[in-house]
Amino acid sequence: MTDTLRPSDEDAIRAELRRLRTSTSLPVMFGGVADGPRVRLSGFVGTRGTMLRNLVIDSACGLGGRVMAEQRPGAVQDYANSPHITHDYDHEVASEGIESLFAAPVVVHGRTRATLYGGLRANLPIGDVVAETVMRSARSLAHEIEVRDEVDRRLVMIENARAEPAAHRDPRVSEGIIESYLALRSIADRLDDLSLAAEIEAVEKKLRVLTTGGSEPAKVSLSAREFEVLVHVALGCRNAEIGQRLGLRLDTVKSYMRNIMTKLGVRSRHEAVVEARRQGLIP
Repeated sequence: MTDTLRPSDEDAIRAELRRLRTSTSLPVMFGGVADGPRVRLSGFVGTRGTMLRNLVIDSACGLGGRVMAEQRPGAVQDYANSPHITHDYDHEVASEGIESLFAAPVVVHGRTRATLYGGLRANLPIGDVVAETVMRSARSLAHEIEVRDEVDRRLVMIENARAEPAAHRDPRVSEGIIESYLALRSIADRLDDLSLAAEIEAVEKKLRVLTTGGSEPAKVSLSAREFEVLVHVALGCRNAEIGQRLGLRLDTVKSYMRNIMTKLGVRSRHEAVVEARRQGLIP
C-alpha cells in the first residue's frame, strides 16, 4: 500500500534541482537517490549530453561517493586533476565540460538517502554562498524524505492492525492508530510544502477508512474537526488539553463535544467513545 501512496523520491530530487537552478549561478546540476552504498543519478538540470544519466556512483568513489561515505558536503576545483578524489567518473564528468564540482549528501537518521551536485564549466572555485544554498536544499530534501518515512511507518502499523478484528484488538493498538492519525495531522500542519501537505491529508482520509476494519458503515458523519476532538477524547484527554493541542478555545471544544454526543445519541464522553467505536468511526 505504501508504495502506491508514497510520492517518488526521484521526483522530489528533480523538483529540488529546478529550485536550485533559479537560486544559484550553477549552470549544471544533477542528483540521485541512494540504494544502499550507491547512488543512481536520475535528476538533471542544464546537462548537454546523456553520459551522466543513470550513472551509478559507488560509495567512496569520485566526489559524490566520498560525500556519501563521509556524510558531509565537498567540493573540488580542477576536477580532472584533483588529488582528493578517485577518478572513476572522469570521462562522464568531462563529457559535460565540468571543471569544478560541489556535492551535498541528503542524510536522514544517519543514512545517506540521496546526493545533490552542482557544477561549473570553468576552473573556478564554487563560492560559499552557492555552497550554502545547495546544502540548504539538501537539508530540505532530507526533511521531506524523513516525513515520507514517518508516514510510511505509521501506515504499515495501521495496515497490520487492520487485519485484527476490532473486537479482539489490543487497546494499545487502537491508541497507536489514533496517535498515528494525530501525528500525520500535526506533520501536515507544519509543512511549508503545500503539495506534500495535500498528499499527507489524502493519506489521513485513507487512514480514517482503514480504522473501520471492515465494519458496517457508520450511521452518522463527523466533520474533520469533530473527528479530531473525538479521537483526543478516546486517548483520555480532557477538554482543556484538547483545546491546547488543537488550538481551540475551551468553549469551542465543548461545543464540538455537544455536537458529537447529539449525532451519536449519547449523554457522556465515555458513551460517545464506545458508540463511535461500535460504528467504526474510530479504532
